[in-house]
Amino acid sequence: MHVHPYILERLARLEEKVDYQIEQMAQILSLLQNMSQEQPEQEESKATIDSVEYHFEQLKIETLEGTLNIGLTPQNDLPFEQIDLPKQEGMTHLEQQAMEELSPFLREELPKAIDEYAQEHDLKVTDEWKMLILQDVQKQVPKRVKEYLSQINPEERVIIENEQIPTIVKHIRSEILKGVKDHIMKIKEHPDER
Repeated sequence: MHVHPYILERLARLEEKVDYQIEQMAQILSLLQNMSQEQPEQEESKATIDSVEYHFEQLKIETLEGTLNIGLTPQNDLPFEQIDLPKQEGMTHLEQQAMEELSPFLREELPKAIDEYAQEHDLKVTDEWKMLILQDVQKQVPKRVKEYLSQINPEERVIIENEQIPTIVKHIRSEILKGVKDHIMKIKEHPDER
């Protein structure tokens, strides 16, 4: 039996192509195995952020979309009067006293101030947005109290009297109000950053 040389040449080329494809498949399988072995290692090395610090004078909400319901239902009025500062472990007596004096301000005066500032700047403030601002401020207050007391009393060289707490609280309140007012003014100037 005689086979034409063209057919032999064609079969040789096809065999080379099949061998090449087998090599390619082996490389792909090897790559796939490497990737599946690396995936658990990547899951273990996820980046974490310990804490984010805010400053009242730089209070800014980047994006607020949709409805924010944190333990509240949208049908009910938002209970601003139920806002309390978080209980902090390891706080000194003076820090606790300052926090207690700030609580009524955060529950009663700050929501009204937000409404007033928004009205001054012709800005519509929803209860959800107001609650978000209040919660953000609420999270920052304990650190600010500690910071102010430590500025007055670095390395505990000076004794802070209970009578000085109202002055410190007044300063923190004015800083909070300034931060909220600045935030509302920025929202007015850049409504897309709300």
